Amino acid sequence: MNKFEAIRQSLTRLEESERREIIAWFERASWRIGGIDRVEEPRLAYATPLPELMTLVEFLQFQEQSPIPYEFINGVIRQISAPTVPHCRVVQNIFRAIDPHLRKGSCEPFCTGVQVYFKLGTDEMSYRPDLFVSCDRNAWDKFGIPNPKFVVEVLSPSTAQIDRKEKAVNYRRVPSMEEYVIASQKRAELTIYRRAARWLPEIVSGVGAIAEFRSLGVSVPLTVIYEEVLHEGAPSSDDGS
Repeated sequence: MNKFEAIRQSLTRLEESERREIIAWFERASWRIGGIDRVEEPRLAYATPLPELMTLVEFLQFQEQSPIPYEFINGVIRQISAPTVPHCRVVQNIFRAIDPHLRKGSCEPFCTGVQVYFKLGTDEMSYRPDLFVSCDRNAWDKFGIPNPKFVVEVLSPSTAQIDRKEKAVNYRRVPSMEEYVIASQKRAELTIYRRAARWLPEIVSGVGAIAEFRSLGVSVPLTVIYEEVLHEGAPSSDDGS
């Protein structure tokens, strides 16, 4: 029995009042998962009540019935906020740039909404990337895709730290992953991590630059990625400052 299952079974044996005390303690302590800040969107007053802790399988079954999208990491779920118009345009522009090249092969791109999920040792997680590419269809199922090759996350004030820290660490642990891209929506800048480069970051910045998505064999000018995205007077920082 792993540590997570032992904790889960111990929690089920507690009285309801004791479980609520533990939950309140976690909230007051600003719980950190694996040494990485856990950021969570405010829950809607009319949202479906959430289970306290669950396994990945339980989460995937729960999410199938829920109209509200969530992400999951080691028993804890967080609600996904709606993207801004610039956020969506960055995703759409990258999708349109890479899709024609991928149609010639076995890889397929997916936009916001489709889940990727993994079990890495004792860690279980499910994310909803802004854009990703997967190539081995045999592993896909009705819940989502466990084998992304290329992932793009667009920064926003509510998720910037998650994308830069938690996801930057966890995506590289996935055996199928070859390239992780973090895109600003406030300025023409991408940070690209590649397995072939030992996950060292490459910053591609400026409207005259060209992003090389080497795992896909595609190069895209930042003028294409940021078309109709950048506006004068907009905040220059993705954390809202």
